[in-house]
Amino acid sequence: MGGGHGGGRSQRREVDTTKLYKTLGINKDATDQEIKKAYRKLAITMHPDKGGDPEKFKEISHAYEILSDTEKRTIYDEQGEEGLEGGGGGGAADIFDLFGGGGRKQQGKRKGEDVNFPLKVDLEDVYNGTSKKLRLTRNVICKACNGKGGKSVTTCRDCKGQGVKMMLRQIGPGMMQQIQQPCTACSGEGEICPEKDRCTECLGSKTTKEKKTLEVFINRGMGNNEKIPFPGEADEAPGTTPGDVVVILQVKDHATFKRDHVNLFMKKEITLQEALCGFSFQIQHLDKRILKVSSDPGIVVRPGDLKLLRDEGMPYEKNPYTKGGLYIEFKIIFPENKILDAPKIQALKAILPAPAPQPQITGEGEPEDVNLIDVDIEKERQKFAEQKAEQRAKASYEQDEEPERGGGGGCRQA
Repeated sequence: MGGGHGGGRSQRREVDTTKLYKTLGINKDATDQEIKKAYRKLAITMHPDKGGDPEKFKEISHAYEILSDTEKRTIYDEQGEEGLEGGGGGGAADIFDLFGGGGRKQQGKRKGEDVNFPLKVDLEDVYNGTSKKLRLTRNVICKACNGKGGKSVTTCRDCKGQGVKMMLRQIGPGMMQQIQQPCTACSGEGEICPEKDRCTECLGSKTTKEKKTLEVFINRGMGNNEKIPFPGEADEAPGTTPGDVVVILQVKDHATFKRDHVNLFMKKEITLQEALCGFSFQIQHLDKRILKVSSDPGIVVRPGDLKLLRDEGMPYEKNPYTKGGLYIEFKIIFPENKILDAPKIQALKAILPAPAPQPQITGEGEPEDVNLIDVDIEKERQKFAEQKAEQRAKASYEQDEEPERGGGGGCRQA
């Protein structure tokens, strides 16, 4: 009975899952950043090149390699080191990963890189909702060789399947530096396959190309730079979980409307007559509806006035039947100079409110009549700049000439 299942459960309860944490001097709930910081601090003092204990350095490197790997750490927390094949691996190379010395090939499945695809869409697309076709070419595991690359594939003996080798380099008297380099025997692959045995489909690369079409559903109210993920649709590779294809919406500018969250803004030019007497115009909305916009009689519109059309803005993404507002900013087009004759001027004066009385200023002499002149402000600014430049040049010239104007040398004795 001692060798049955009950014994297995007893053994599991006795597994130590705290030793590696104690080696690094951290708690079991330490974050990835805390693990990295603790290892770095210990590695600097314990490294053999710095006079540290080689055995102690191996212990902390071994602990860091396991605890810094999410999958290995999970297994260790549940089963201890007995649950890890090979006890967690080589360790010493991790310090070079930490300080930027390169990435060592790690065991277990890793998630591949995500692939981002920017997708340009119109404002109409995110207003109404639509779908788009996205065609892509990705790498998939070769079906002919099941991702092995060929027949007679063996683990590289030189690097023991790691793809990298550790080398010692002397950097000074009694000082050695340990560096990590790709294994030349397997070209960093960790495996060796004779050329004659390579797969005829993938030529030993383990993957082939596949064309695929994804249908991207764009919901009403989606925003600019919003991401639509397609899990597991990125490149496949042996020993890895495929990453995601992430579609990033890029909403193009619209000729009429400008979006701000769930609100739309537009500008409208109207004449002075329309501003004073009323107006009516039409707007073609993003869903092709025609909106007829009219002003209330007797309401004067001033330059820069902002008016609101409720519930005519963008739909809320989480509640597409609720919308923001459409704001209209008005610009008044005034008549050109000298188009009003005397009778029209008198008629306008009779209709429009009288101007406020201007205060009379008491001064010396009679007031002088002056004339207003139309100017181009940009040309005036350019003229001001040229005048300032001339003044600076003149002042600099006069300063340079000043010693000569002072005349001859020192004092003369009478």
